[in-house]
Amino acid sequence: MMFNFVWAQSYKVPRNEYAQPDLSGVWNFNDSTPFERPDRFGTREYLSKEELLTRDMRLSSGQQRRDESESDVSAQILNVPTNDTGAYNLFWSNYDEPYPNNRTSLIVYPTDGKIPPTVEGVITQLSPPPSNPCNYGDVVITDRPVRVSFAALSCDRPEDFGLASRCIGFPQTFPPHIKANSYNNNLQIIQTKDHVMIKSELGNDPRIIPLDGRPFLTDIIRYWTGSSRGRWEGETLVVVTQNFPDTLPSLFLRTESYGTAENSVLTERFTRVGDDALDYEFTIDDSHTFTDRLTVKTNLSRLDGPIYEFACHEGNYALENMLRAARITDRQ
Repeated sequence: MMFNFVWAQSYKVPRNEYAQPDLSGVWNFNDSTPFERPDRFGTREYLSKEELLTRDMRLSSGQQRRDESESDVSAQILNVPTNDTGAYNLFWSNYDEPYPNNRTSLIVYPTDGKIPPTVEGVITQLSPPPSNPCNYGDVVITDRPVRVSFAALSCDRPEDFGLASRCIGFPQTFPPHIKANSYNNNLQIIQTKDHVMIKSELGNDPRIIPLDGRPFLTDIIRYWTGSSRGRWEGETLVVVTQNFPDTLPSLFLRTESYGTAENSVLTERFTRVGDDALDYEFTIDDSHTFTDRLTVKTNLSRLDGPIYEFACHEGNYALENMLRAARITDRQ
C-alpha cells in the first residue's frame, strides 16, 4: 500500500511506555533511488509525476522477475531441470517500497546530489572485480589497510581482503550508516528508557545506544561501529557517532571507499512519519576526507516479520579456502 504524503504532515507519533516516540519494530530500507543524482536531473531534488510512474512500472517488472525466479527455485526442488543455481539471485531480494521515495538521489546535500570532492591526498580505494578475488594482475588497491568491501589487495594474508569478504562489515549498514539495498535490507529497533538498540539483519553488530547524556568513550577506545550517543529532539531520535578506527573508510560503498573514518562524525536522524513509515537521514562530517559534509535521506517501511540470523560463511569457509588455494599456487 502506498504511503499518503499528505497524511504525514499531521501524523501523531504514538508513544511508548516511557513517553518517547515509538520507533520500535522491524523496518525495511529498500529504496530504488540512486545514491548519487544522475547528471540529467541537475540540481532538481524531486521526480515529476511522469518520472515516478515510469519508476513504479520498472519496479513492478523487477518484482515480476523475482516471482519468476522463485518459481524456478521451486521447480529445482521438484527436480525439474533449471539453469538457476538458487544463490544470490532475485529470489533473495525484496523490491517492495510501501513508502516510496520521490527524490532523484539519496544524497540531498551537497545540492548537486553528488559525493563531495575528497581532500588532497585522501586515498580512495576501488574494489577489484569479484571474478578476480586475489586481484592477480589487476591491482587497483595500492595502499594498506584495505578498506574496500569485496575482493582483496592480494591473497597473501587475511588482512588483505575486503571488510565484507572478512565478514567484518557490509556497505549497506556500515559504518554504521544505512544505505538503501534490496538484500538483507531489514533492521530492528528496540527501545528502553535509557537506551535504543539498532540491529541490522546484515551483519552481527547490534548497536546499543545510551540516551542518558553520558560522554562519548575516550578516543583511545575505537570500535568498528564507533561510539554512539543518542538524544530526542522533539519526535526525532538523533544519534551521533564518533571514534571510528582508521581501518574504516569515511564513506563505505559497494565498489569504492573514501578516506578513513578516524576523524569522522556521523549524525543520524530517525523520524516516524506514519504507522508504517520512517524517515532516515545521516550526515557525514569529516573535513579530513571531504571538502564538504554529506547528507543522505532514505525511506524506511515497516516490515511485518522477524529479523533472521545472519551467517556470513564467506568468512567461515571462502576466506580460508582462497588462502589455501593461493599457497598451493605459490608452491606450484
